Amino acid sequence: MSIIKRVFDRNTSPADDIEPWEKVGVKNPLAVKALVMEFTYLESMNESYAENGLSDDELEEALYEIFRRITELAGGSSVVYRKDEVPKVDYEIIQYWVKAQRCTRAWFGEIGERAWEHARYRLALTLRVENSYV
Repeated sequence: MSIIKRVFDRNTSPADDIEPWEKVGVKNPLAVKALVMEFTYLESMNESYAENGLSDDELEEALYEIFRRITELAGGSSVVYRKDEVPKVDYEIIQYWVKAQRCTRAWFGEIGERAWEHARYRLALTLRVENSYV
């Protein structure tokens, strides 16, 4: 069972095989599906890195790319911009962002932390720029 199932489907029975983007009430199914795929890539990299299948440089490059895509999804899928307010990212999107941060720190140490800090910077910058147009 992948980590994405364990993390986001804790309250469902094993027989309930519905994907996260197919659940009732999901507002951005395409974005959620894309985020699940990014998380699958992240989990796969964890396994490859643990087996010494990736060098530190390859890992860092791959993490930057995954986080670039996660940042684009988080910054563009469901953000609510209002004048004189902090932009708000919908929970169904940001939950993947938060879980990716936790897993990255646990799985990839300092390399993951550097890539994550860059992603945080990019998301904050994206949200500030987009909010400036409101």
